[in-house]
Parts: sequence; structure tokens; C-alpha cells
Amino acid sequence: MGEIIVFTFLLLTHQANAQIGVSSYGINAVSVNTPTNKMISGELKTFANRDFEDLLFELDGFYNFKAGTYHRFSAGLGIAFSPFISNDRMYAVTVPLSLELYPLQDLKQISLLFEVAPEFLIDNPTRLRTLWGIRYTFGSTSKSSSK
Repeated sequence: MGEIIVFTFLLLTHQANAQIGVSSYGINAVSVNTPTNKMISGELKTFANRDFEDLLFELDGFYNFKAGTYHRFSAGLGIAFSPFISNDRMYAVTVPLSLELYPLQDLKQISLLFEVAPEFLIDNPTRLRTLWGIRYTFGSTSKSSSK
């Protein structure tokens, strides 16, 4: 199932070219994302602060609203899964809401991230997750979104 999810992610975000970003969400997660200056983008998070067999991955698709001078809002839908667990690999469905801030106008490749996401856990009650972090986007960035 994990292979199908990753293939779908790559297929839906094939327009990403070489402009990818990497993010660190404190000690909680690291991620790779497609360009957020497009209307639709994707992100693959790895929650690596756990044992190897319990590694958790989250694949998100985002709708990016029109960027302001110093910020961009995004809303998405995601699937969290644990590929190394022998049973119940599906962990949760998430609805991430993200705010990306550009504090340095001359260097928009660096941004601060704030995310809140309801997690609809498969075997447990729903919970609210928050993440904060920093992102570096390789290549030039533009605040306008393409159609």
C-alpha cells in the first residue's frame, strides 16, 4: 500500500520540476515538499523520533491560497501510515492547516512554518496535532501561484 501512495504522490506532483523544499518541524518531523508557489503542492513528512519499526510517514496534498507579501495559507488532506508494522499500517487521516511566514523578503527560500492538523486516528479518538518549523526551498521562489 505504501508504494501505491508514494506513486500517486509523485504522479500528482510531477510538475514540481527541481524546485523542492526541505523542512524540519522541531524534533518531531522532517519533510520534503513540492513547490508551494503552485496552487497544488505535496509534502511527505517522516516522524523519525521513534523506534525504526514504529516510523510514521504522512503524505499530504495541499491547496495553497494566494500568497501575501509575508505569508501563505494552505489547507490539505493527508494519510499517515507506518510501513514497517506488520499489521494496521494505516495510522490516520489528517487535515493539515498551514501558515508559512517569509520573514526575510530578500531570501524567500527560508520560511517559518506553523501547522495545526486534526488527526482522525484509525483505532483511537481524534486528536489535534500542532507542528512548527523552518523550511528551505531550493531554487528561486515566487509568491504568486500558477494555474
